[in-house]
Amino acid sequence: MMKKKLVTAFLLLTLAGVVTLAGVWAFRRFSPRQTDVKMFSELRDLHQIVLAEMSVNKVGVISDDGLSGLSSLISSFKLGERIAVYSYDTFLEAYIDLDGLTPGDVEIDEAHKVVKLRLPAVQTRFAGRDMEVKEEHYRVTMLRSHISPSERAALKERMNTSLKAEVENNTEYRRMVTEQARTKAVGFFTALLRGRGYDAEVTVAP
Repeated sequence: MMKKKLVTAFLLLTLAGVVTLAGVWAFRRFSPRQTDVKMFSELRDLHQIVLAEMSVNKVGVISDDGLSGLSSLISSFKLGERIAVYSYDTFLEAYIDLDGLTPGDVEIDEAHKVVKLRLPAVQTRFAGRDMEVKEEHYRVTMLRSHISPSERAALKERMNTSLKAEVENNTEYRRMVTEQARTKAVGFFTALLRGRGYDAEVTVAP
């Protein structure tokens, strides 16, 4: 009876040892380790990466033809033409903010040298504009007054406000630059990880 109990205890201890080893292997295989933490930290240190940029053009016109009221009446007595066409570019960029990366977004399989990387979603923002409007056409003749700097500055502000509203209301602009950035992100990080000796499975959050 005592022998049977000893055999049973031995079997239980052996089984417990197998379960413990399996648990340790599973922990080492699937849980974040020192390598995972190191790579996670290095990726986070990249912070914001701009992956795509789009230039959006806006055209504006200054002309006496659009005057109203007293200004229109005075203009009707003047000889000549007064029209100027200006354009300027504003820039929309798409980027990924790696400060939003979490430890669970980086999985490393050292045995097979594979990294699974889930990147944060692509974001977009306005990234500046031309300092000055570009003159595309200028025609002021006879008794008409020249276009003043204040008129050009006022036109530029109207163009800027109008252009931003167009971009906000037309999702196609952001869709195009976002898709371009997603594609570049996958290519960039795949190449980066391959340079470290890993095959990569890179995805970008929608």
